[in-house]
Amino acid sequence: MTKLNRRSFVAAAPAGAMLIGSRALGHSDPSASGKWMARADMPFPVQEIYPAPYWRESSAGPSLKPTPFNIIVNAGGLAPDVPHNVTNETVWYDPAVDQWGYGAALPAPRHHLMLVNNNGYLYGIGGFARDAGGGWRMRSDNWRLSSINGQWAPMRSLPHPQAEAHCVSLGGFIHVAGGRAPAGSKNLEWSDHIDTDEHWVYDPALDRWQDLAPLPTPRNSGAGVALNGVLFVIGGRTVNGGNSAAVEVYDPLSDRWDKVRPMPKAQGGLAAAALNGKIYAFGGEYFADGGGVYPNAWEYNPRTDRWRAVADMVRPRHGLGAVTLDEAIYVIGGAARVGGDGTSAAIDAFTMD
Repeated sequence: MTKLNRRSFVAAAPAGAMLIGSRALGHSDPSASGKWMARADMPFPVQEIYPAPYWRESSAGPSLKPTPFNIIVNAGGLAPDVPHNVTNETVWYDPAVDQWGYGAALPAPRHHLMLVNNNGYLYGIGGFARDAGGGWRMRSDNWRLSSINGQWAPMRSLPHPQAEAHCVSLGGFIHVAGGRAPAGSKNLEWSDHIDTDEHWVYDPALDRWQDLAPLPTPRNSGAGVALNGVLFVIGGRTVNGGNSAAVEVYDPLSDRWDKVRPMPKAQGGLAAAALNGKIYAFGGEYFADGGGVYPNAWEYNPRTDRWRAVADMVRPRHGLGAVTLDEAIYVIGGAARVGGDGTSAAIDAFTMD
């Protein structure tokens, strides 16, 4: 297993944590809402992650009893200073004490591993693993964790490899929509992949995957958010066509997708989370004209089907995660420069005024 230097906790909160509103940043729109606060850095820099909320302590086995989440978990990702720059480490963050700790390592290093909690378990879906020939092979095998102090165990594989998809828990089921899939038998490089519209749902009671209505706009590297009993897929990019501003919403009761108002700007490699009935989208990257990272943060109101700008990110990143706990969204990891450079250990808390 790939190992990093472990410590039981990492409490690296900067003295005088950075609380910065839109005015302090000198935004073009000084009325933009929202504040950013720097929190304790992750134990190591990591990008291409899909963190999820979970519990510091939980009983093994599925449970439908609503229990407030109290930690944020990340597993795997691209990290510097480890073999092939991919890690198998599982780390968790407790915002109540602003500290990080380590959980059970993944069975193998993996990046773009999609984490989602469902019925008391934390699931790790898909992603990329190192191939014996030196490339990155998209994977269909998955793992499951019953407790942050437990061990990852195999679970039912996806019907076929699918990565950089949009993965959420909805109504007790796990949805995986869109993303990238192998174009044929070869599965090693970007050029071997296509954008897929496939939409799978996992039923834990039956331990099986089945297909549902396909995603209308095939794309990868967007953000999936569950809100008000439906699934939103926000932004993303395509293998050959660049970034997308598309936003689509899926209703599991009717097995139907609808298009809603697109993002104000096409952003791929972004993260998003829901807070108080609205969706907030952060960052991402673009490759045109030398490439760069978006500082933009956006708010979407599903009642009015409107987007508006909120306070820009203090530390713009792509390949990051966004997780809501209590009254804040925690924006985690990622990279400050386009592509694989500038990997970050930053975590910033976003709150609304």
